[in-house]
Amino acid sequence: MIIGAILVARLSSTRLPKKNILRVSGKPMIEQLADRVLKAKLVDKVIIATSNLPSDDPLEELAKKNGIGCYRGSLDNVMERISMASSSYGCDTIVEILGDNPLVHSDLIDNVIELYLNEKLDYAANITTEYKPYSIGKKLFPIGLRVQVYSKKVADQYCNYPDYPSNGRHPCAFIFDHPEKYKVGYLEAIEKWAFINYPDLNFAVNYPKNFELTKKIFACNYPSDNNFDLKLIFNQLDREPKLLELFGPE
Repeated sequence: MIIGAILVARLSSTRLPKKNILRVSGKPMIEQLADRVLKAKLVDKVIIATSNLPSDDPLEELAKKNGIGCYRGSLDNVMERISMASSSYGCDTIVEILGDNPLVHSDLIDNVIELYLNEKLDYAANITTEYKPYSIGKKLFPIGLRVQVYSKKVADQYCNYPDYPSNGRHPCAFIFDHPEKYKVGYLEAIEKWAFINYPDLNFAVNYPKNFELTKKIFACNYPSDNNFDLKLIFNQLDREPKLLELFGPE
């Protein structure tokens, strides 16, 4: 089994242009994310999956410079791009992480993979409000820290569900919307992850002020530990409550 972490990224974002390569603590943001993902014990390969538009050339250059994989494909058909990326690098298990989620931590990645493997699932994720109505009654993680693990065989079946994502749902929604077809499991924010049960927070970098938050988090924690864990982030938020103003849209 080859487990490949697929970092989904593009540079054509309009809300925060070229956000994936904006610099955080001396490195492009997606490079910081890749470094954190590479610390996961159960990940065999890290691959940036981007579009074939010329505007995304810098992502391919960054991947080559850092010795990680890069696959370029459809801008709009994200699941096709992910599936083809996993084929190109011989991966049969996919760990999907969004490129604008630079705070995803290696321990969380390993825990979701363990859930996927131990329960023999088709799909596993740490659950957030993005999974309504399946998230009702569960202890949820913040948005922007999501790890999704699923088999390449399941990804290849995406063509059977043409309504996704044209209806506004995430490309993986076709999997968890069909529990009668796929075995799905969720990691909740309980036990070792109970400290992170803040479903209203969103760590995704979508707007300039979100990027400022990410820079402040890295500036505080990165110098002493280049793979600082999520508990340190929440300790910082407790010490600096004004940082809460940098969450959410402008």
